[in-house]
Amino acid sequence: MSKCPGQDSRHWRPEDISEAPCPDCGAEMEFFKMDRWLPCPECGRRVLNPRFDPGCAAWCRFAEQCLGRDEEE
Repeated sequence: MSKCPGQDSRHWRPEDISEAPCPDCGAEMEFFKMDRWLPCPECGRRVLNPRFDPGCAAWCRFAEQCLGRDEEE
């Protein structure tokens, strides 16, 4: 199954991956641009991606089919 170019990581650049510390325990976390949030691998806190970029998913009518439904913060 193919993906649209906005979601296909083969088209991503190095700046589409970032690191940020967990606000609770300080553990370094790696985020991809499409990660809205991730659980901290050390303490389990749900951490929002400070550089979240929904890309085409912000407007595409097929976004839910492509990415799935995201739960509310």
